[in-house]
Amino acid sequence: MDAFELKHLLRQGESTFMQFKERVNDAYKVGCEFVAFSNAQGGRLIVGVSDKTGEIKGLSFREIQETNALLSNAASENVKPAILIETEIVCLDGQNVVVATIPKGKDKPYKDNKGIVWTKNGADKRKVFSNDELRVMLQSCGGLFADKDEVDNTSYSDISEPILKRFLYEKYTQECINAGIKHTDLQETTIELLVKAIEPNFTIDKLLKNLNLMTTNGCLTLAGLLLLGKNILKYRPLFTVKGISFVGNTIAGTEYRDKLQDRELETNLLGQYNATMSFINRNLRSIQVDDEFNSLPQLEIPQSVFVELLVNAFIHRDYYQNASIKVFIFDDRIEIVSPGILPDSVTETALKQGISKPRNQLLFDNARFLLPYTGIGSGIIRAIQNYSFISFENNYNTEEFKIIMLRLKDFNSVTPQKIEDTPQKTEDTPQKTEDTPQKTGEDTPQKIEDTPQKTGEDTPQKTLSDRILETLAVDPKMSQKQISEKLGISFYTVKEYINKLKSEGLIERVGSAKGGFWKLKI
Repeated sequence: MDAFELKHLLRQGESTFMQFKERVNDAYKVGCEFVAFSNAQGGRLIVGVSDKTGEIKGLSFREIQETNALLSNAASENVKPAILIETEIVCLDGQNVVVATIPKGKDKPYKDNKGIVWTKNGADKRKVFSNDELRVMLQSCGGLFADKDEVDNTSYSDISEPILKRFLYEKYTQECINAGIKHTDLQETTIELLVKAIEPNFTIDKLLKNLNLMTTNGCLTLAGLLLLGKNILKYRPLFTVKGISFVGNTIAGTEYRDKLQDRELETNLLGQYNATMSFINRNLRSIQVDDEFNSLPQLEIPQSVFVELLVNAFIHRDYYQNASIKVFIFDDRIEIVSPGILPDSVTETALKQGISKPRNQLLFDNARFLLPYTGIGSGIIRAIQNYSFISFENNYNTEEFKIIMLRLKDFNSVTPQKIEDTPQKTEDTPQKTEDTPQKTGEDTPQKIEDTPQKTGEDTPQKTLSDRILETLAVDPKMSQKQISEKLGISFYTVKEYINKLKSEGLIERVGSAKGGFWKLKI
């Protein structure tokens, strides 16, 4: 690290990845900080900087020596298992500070020498007491798989027989064909005949146990329930999808056009996938791309994009988090939000290159026999190839992974359909037209009683344009990427709104893209 980078980090202040200490003199307390960093995403501890003001309080030569020794002792004696850290001395304005880099742990959960587990909580740290949170840490390092866990009180009677037949036939196609069973025969074929074709000496219970879809005592594993169950929500009510088509561009709004009904989701992953795809399709705009009257319309975002991204959400979400997948459709974008950040060692860049690390190994191995999924890590690549206006947000604070698809205005200008100005107000699922949700019931907009997720610090009355203008007023030199990161919205959305503000004469770019600044005209 050089002085320029250090100066940049100090301006940003403390965060989940950065902590300042004016001086350190307690190896145990430093060890607790190291434990918190290791159990989260790693980070840096900078010694010689005031944690209250960010002002440099440089270290003498003797203090540097003592600090390095204390940091080394903390990492080896006060962190269990011990960790390796890197330290370096950086000089800024004639004053020296010590920068310790703590890597993201590969053997979580880490503890201090009193057996306490710590993790990051924003710029601070907190103790971990929850068994679920400890399981998440083990899972992130490949030491635990949620989909192998037993689901209490389940049994073979909770399995959907038509889905089980389909699964077995797709998984053991050649064995079934060799036994003279065709796909068209499945409805009349018994489970016993399918099992006999696969392995003559097995029963269905033994086959499911060998596949780890059932435990030795006859309960379903989570993977067995998700893939083959009649009703996931009976045992895991939060393992569902929340789908809302909003009026406007914020979840703080109270009006919506359409909502995915819970009763559509009382099924297995295949049923949830089909219900969610139906919800997405009926809320997308479409155009007639050919002159012929009978030609099929084209969706504003190719359906194949949602096939890839939605299936990935089902298979790779964190099932140790009791939360739903969220599909939010706004006027300017569509978001798919999955519980859990990307698994360790997988970054947004790696994801775009087709690199994946299965969080749920059983689902990863078996979902392709029911869902449109290859299991070779190519889904994200294909989605981006089919639609380039996709961005990702790996949010460590909310522990969510978000995919954002920009809805292009150019598409709007040629869309023949018109979304109704006054959304419906009804509890029933809206009637579906060919391309656009239909207005039914009263002319009063629907109200969302429960906000699905936190709206952040901004008040609901502020528009996205207002938030961008406020951000630029504080720091006119911010790039569009920095605005995106600060406001927690996609780069493409920021770009579109910046162009809108420029066209409205509210802002002007002065100077070059790198060295210039934004001039506000309000």
